Amino acid sequence: MSEQRSKKRIAVIIILAFVLPILVLLAVMAICGVIPFGSKSTLVWDSLLQHKDYYGYLWDVFHGKASIEYSAGKSLGGRMIGLIGFYISSPLNIFLVFFSKAHIPYFMVFMIILRIGLCGITGYIYIHNRFRISAKSSLVLSTLYALMEYNVYNCRNVMWLDGVIILPLIALGVWKCINEKRTGLLFGSVFMAILCNWYTGYMVCLMSGILFIVEYLNAYDYKIKVALKNDLRSIGRYVATMICGVLASMCILLPACVSLIGGKATNNTVGLSRIVNMDITQFLSGFDVSAKVNAQDAPLIFTGTIVLVAVIAFFVNKKVKRSEKICMFCLLALLCGSYCLRDMELVWTVFVRSTSYFFRFSFVFSFVMIMIAAREIQLYERGEVENKEIAGAMMTVAAGLAFLYYIKKINSPLRLVVLYLFILCIGALVIRCIRNSRLLINTVCWIAIGLTVLESVYNVYLAFSEYNNDVNAFTEYSLDAENVVDQLNADSGDTFYRYENNYNYLYGLGREIATGESLLYGYNSIEHYSSAYDFNVDRFLANMGYSDIPGEKYFLCETYWNSPMLLADSLLSIKYVQLKDAATGYEDTGIKTKNAEVYKNEYALPLGYPVSEDMGNLSFGSDPFKNQENLISAMTGKNTRVYNDVQTEYVRKDKKNNEVWKLSVANDGPVYVFVDGSDIHNSLYDHNCRIYANGEFVQNACHRFEINSMYLGDYKAGDEIELKIKRDTNKDKRHTIYAAQLDMAEFDNAVQQLKSGYTSNLNISGNKISGEVALDSDSEIFLSIPYEKTWSLTVDGKRADIEELADTFMGIKLSKGQHTIKMVYHTPGLRSGAVASVVGFVLYACMEVIRKRKYKKKEEIA
Repeated sequence: MSEQRSKKRIAVIIILAFVLPILVLLAVMAICGVIPFGSKSTLVWDSLLQHKDYYGYLWDVFHGKASIEYSAGKSLGGRMIGLIGFYISSPLNIFLVFFSKAHIPYFMVFMIILRIGLCGITGYIYIHNRFRISAKSSLVLSTLYALMEYNVYNCRNVMWLDGVIILPLIALGVWKCINEKRTGLLFGSVFMAILCNWYTGYMVCLMSGILFIVEYLNAYDYKIKVALKNDLRSIGRYVATMICGVLASMCILLPACVSLIGGKATNNTVGLSRIVNMDITQFLSGFDVSAKVNAQDAPLIFTGTIVLVAVIAFFVNKKVKRSEKICMFCLLALLCGSYCLRDMELVWTVFVRSTSYFFRFSFVFSFVMIMIAAREIQLYERGEVENKEIAGAMMTVAAGLAFLYYIKKINSPLRLVVLYLFILCIGALVIRCIRNSRLLINTVCWIAIGLTVLESVYNVYLAFSEYNNDVNAFTEYSLDAENVVDQLNADSGDTFYRYENNYNYLYGLGREIATGESLLYGYNSIEHYSSAYDFNVDRFLANMGYSDIPGEKYFLCETYWNSPMLLADSLLSIKYVQLKDAATGYEDTGIKTKNAEVYKNEYALPLGYPVSEDMGNLSFGSDPFKNQENLISAMTGKNTRVYNDVQTEYVRKDKKNNEVWKLSVANDGPVYVFVDGSDIHNSLYDHNCRIYANGEFVQNACHRFEINSMYLGDYKAGDEIELKIKRDTNKDKRHTIYAAQLDMAEFDNAVQQLKSGYTSNLNISGNKISGEVALDSDSEIFLSIPYEKTWSLTVDGKRADIEELADTFMGIKLSKGQHTIKMVYHTPGLRSGAVASVVGFVLYACMEVIRKRKYKKKEEIA
């Protein structure tokens, strides 16, 4: 075959490796009615709750409307590099520029299709180049790799698929490093793995070390002493290449890791837990095509029955050396232990416990299964596999399936189990009886491939059948939401504001979860939901009664706004809120949405305003209304009683064990209540309670995303409120109730004090705060933006210091008169990471120059 024809053949096969898994995917999408074949989007769980919002933010970055360093749409404001590095740093996301925000669901489907296809390509490249098996066998295995359970289930976490794409390239790079003394593929793959997603990049790099040990032993026939005696250079070459690759990725890795300090990186304790996630039978049940997912006892390991048969056949193959079997068995045992034992699992998840989407490292197990299956097929194509070994492996799978179903570990229905047993037993019988009939052998192979395709279709269908959200509803909502934000921007002019909306897209789907729509549509908000959170901000908002229990550390990943609190809203520049009904202190703007109306808070203070120097002396307790009073008292410099007490009296339990309370109002004004059920309920992940005031539903409570102060309405002196807590769980204990009534006169006086004696037009754009402040006297300016050391400040062109106020916010001391303020946020670790990246590339280039010179000298001597 000519070189040109050979290249064309390779190109065709590579295209097939890309297309084959996509064809299966598209077929299932057509069956399920997923776009573009229907109206169902792939928005479910995290892709619905988080990722669509992050893509909206990335869209703004690509169009010059947002900064990669900072966003005031993240809680009260926060660094973005941690979120970018974990969720959206993949270069593949550049395709987002071809979609509008309203069509982000279409972009997400495109990303799924593209990534699954790329998994097929890299899987084929590894299998064919490492094992030199036939194109047909390589394509079958690469397609199964692309469509393994981990991939099709995690299409809702599509950013994790980048690790799946790159793992085969790193594995091939490890093999080349040892056997060909070439390191380019390994270096480039390590760099890309971390750049695309540092989280799965970590897992891939960890796996590369394990694969290096396996390949290193394999190169020396599993004779450790011989290997260490003759080829220590391979170890040095591998370690040096990995170090250079990791260094080269520091431009994203270092700032992303620094960003997590104060978040998950410092608020998760690690120690010996001795927790057993599952026993070995539960682990083995993961090989069932219908195995359950997203549970602590549900391993994502299904890759295909044909792969499982090949792996078992490998271990009973008489031609395979005992040492090789021991090595592969130890590798599988190590990974199996990572499922069964919590402490081993934590090693793969950077020592942070997963509370959902368990066993995120599962793709490495499936890769190892594919690797061993490819090795067995390599032996088969060499004629070193006996038919009885394959038949025995099939009967072993059948027996295991029957046993697991008998002990009730199998999730598949009986008819599917019977079908599997029938196919495996008949297949084993046929293969056992085959002699040397090439036609019969080929027929059996094609039947096996056909059954594998059907199995893959069913595997994908199980994952994609969960998609049921209508894409047209999202598009319609998105266009309306963008229109509302445009109107708010026009109404506010160039002044800073925050906008809170709990009648969002998720609300329309019946979800109560915190949202990140502020990132999606480019406005400022206190709401946010991601793993890249700021601990101090979360605690402050909890103390104010916005989200979570004051003084506790229950749910750190999310902040939210569920109900108006006029005092706290005003202090934090919350100028616009979307409400079903009017609330005291908020005026109708005339802007209507499908579910509610937008109201304006005329009391809202600007981004920066003068406060007392007592801001440093603050303490908070368990009562959010006392905490708010402490805050405004510190701001005004005097004891400010803006809340009047509301007498709370426990009345009785009704016939359904619901709590009934009586709230006695002594003054006029809006009444708020906070219900603390932290000592009542076994789990705040459950939907525990519903709150009613005088028979009218207020909101759900005592649930992870519904723990907040609630506005009950405007009441007069002498009014009584019957507060009923309808409980769905734990009905034997009594809640702790905090109730208060805002004194509108005192509140107005306090706010007017904070609004007087200055003018300020400070605003934030991306990672910059700028504007003019004119003061009647020397003052401390409070900025409702979280404090970080990496903000730089110039006042009238001269560098100045930034102070930390209330353990959360920034403060600037200014003298009387007019001042020009300019502040810039610098992502910690970004510059150092960029320098480290340059060092990594330079070191690797030097390594390659030295290697090539040595190789050239050897050739000259020869």
